[in-house]
Amino acid sequence: MLYHQEIQPVSPKDRFLGCLLGMAIGDALGMPVEGWPAERIRREHGWIDGYLPRIGADGTVEAEAGDFTDDTELALCQVEGLITTQGFVDPVAVGLRIERMAEGPAGRFLDPTTRLAVAAFDRTETYQDGVIAGGPPGNGAIALAIPIGLIHSLGRFNPELFAREVMRASLITHAHLESLNAAVAAAYGIWLQATDSVPSLMLPEEVASFVDEDEVAAKLRLAAELVTGEPERKRDLANLRRIGTSSRAAETIAAAMYCAATYQADALGATLAAANAGGDTDTIAAVCGALVGARFGGSAFPKRLVEGLAGSMYIGVATPGFYRAAQRRAGMLLGLQRVDR
Repeated sequence: MLYHQEIQPVSPKDRFLGCLLGMAIGDALGMPVEGWPAERIRREHGWIDGYLPRIGADGTVEAEAGDFTDDTELALCQVEGLITTQGFVDPVAVGLRIERMAEGPAGRFLDPTTRLAVAAFDRTETYQDGVIAGGPPGNGAIALAIPIGLIHSLGRFNPELFAREVMRASLITHAHLESLNAAVAAAYGIWLQATDSVPSLMLPEEVASFVDEDEVAAKLRLAAELVTGEPERKRDLANLRRIGTSSRAAETIAAAMYCAATYQADALGATLAAANAGGDTDTIAAVCGALVGARFGGSAFPKRLVEGLAGSMYIGVATPGFYRAAQRRAGMLLGLQRVDR
């Protein structure tokens, strides 16, 4: 199998935009069918390739077509915090933003663990008392970690500092070791994609070798075994069922990376596969969209999805400030002189 190398170089700034835009697009594509089995998606929609509204059990519209959920909102809370601190993780700055977000429309999408964490914020001034809730370890911390992978993609990579900052970002809401390890996996995957460090085909295997040996690594290795690099819809859906597509952190990150690796040079195809996989479709597609967007940039997604995305204008406005914060942290901006790489 051949690795499909990109023909046109992608600028670091466009990778930042692509990552955030891809995350929001994947989130919005998967949002209407979150929690559905793949069979129901096939039966009612065939193959989702555009935005749909989210319809409640009573037939009312719960979310409009193109809306994204708490996954993207949490990532943007982290982005805003990083902008205000010139690229360094500040749990208080992020936690305060999450509190405000939880009070708005996006709050209805919050996972149970994040809800518990937000409810406990009044008892802590550090925003580092992440929650371990009942049931399988959730995937909510992954969204908070994705911007950390982008920040570290500029300048010299320090693995110890990287892991420490992912922990600080994730402990705002989650404390289960599997949730934290999945967050490290997601951020490292973003770093690999944004720096073109390995072919997409090798993404699950490379990330598995970086994280702790737990269920996250085991699921990533299963994904690596199943990846062929040649997409085939029926087989890919069967492989995703084997990996698992629930809201468990290990399944979410492995399923997202399976799609990104299988659809090596097809950012949209990867994101659509994740949105159609069944289970926690909004989060899996959001993570997959972030991964492929970090490699291929914002132009990898069709105009119809960018224009139909609620919040696309805000992402377009926030990205330059986020990129400048990353440049400053990496020492790439000296005074008023701008140094782009």
